[in-house]
Amino acid sequence: MDKYDYHFISIKFLTAILLALIFAFLLIYVFTPQRREDYPVYRLQQKEPVFLENGFAAQILTDKDLLKQEKLAFEAGLRERSFELMEQSKNSMLAVISANYLEKMNGLREERMLTLEAERRKLAEREKNLLQEKRQQLEDELLQKLQQLRQEVRNKYSDFNQKKIRDNYLKMINLQLKIEFLARTESEKEKYQEQLKQLRSEQQALIAEKNSKLNNDISNQTSNLIMEFNQQYSDYRKQIRSQHQEIISEQRQKIESELAAARTEIKSDLAAAREKKAAELDSFIEKSKKQYY
Repeated sequence: MDKYDYHFISIKFLTAILLALIFAFLLIYVFTPQRREDYPVYRLQQKEPVFLENGFAAQILTDKDLLKQEKLAFEAGLRERSFELMEQSKNSMLAVISANYLEKMNGLREERMLTLEAERRKLAEREKNLLQEKRQQLEDELLQKLQQLRQEVRNKYSDFNQKKIRDNYLKMINLQLKIEFLARTESEKEKYQEQLKQLRSEQQALIAEKNSKLNNDISNQTSNLIMEFNQQYSDYRKQIRSQHQEIISEQRQKIESELAAARTEIKSDLAAAREKKAAELDSFIEKSKKQYY
């Protein structure tokens, strides 16, 4: 065997080894059956099974079928969402109607309360004017009574110590004449002056006693008249306030009755309006479902 034959055999041997390695690789890594992984399959629509010749049923979903199922699922979700939005819009519109009627009720109550407050201010002004008139009337009557009282008390004490006071006046006049015309000596003149001084002191005491009794009597009766004045004014004020409170109470009861009747009417109107609007919206929603879905 020459060198050329030796090289030819070597090439064949190497080629055989290389082919054996390739075959082993393919046998191990390519042709060996692999265990299938369990992938989740989302069945969007049940399809009719296809029976093959061997008797087994199989369901074949192509890419086109999957796209169709996804489209149908999207449309179904969109439809449900649209229905939800329609219901929300309906509830919102009904809530607006309720809010409008509630605002109407609140406005009516506020209007009635303002009317009541205006009536209260009117009666307060009337009370003020009536009390001023009554005070002026009572003050005029009190002034007349006080004048009459002073006159009566003066008449009552006109004779009190009057005889003594008159006698002392006469004595004082006589002593004054004696001092001016009859006294001849200075000692006699001083004697008459001392007697005159005593008479004047006694006269002042008598007049002070009379005035004290007169003033005390006037003061006591004046206090009684003032107490009577205050009592009359207080009674009149209570009478006016009682009348005004009765008027306000009647007005309040009338307003509450009107508000109760208005509340019943508004509730009825609200229920009717909600029912009508709900029916309109339900009809509109049904038409929309039929037209677009």
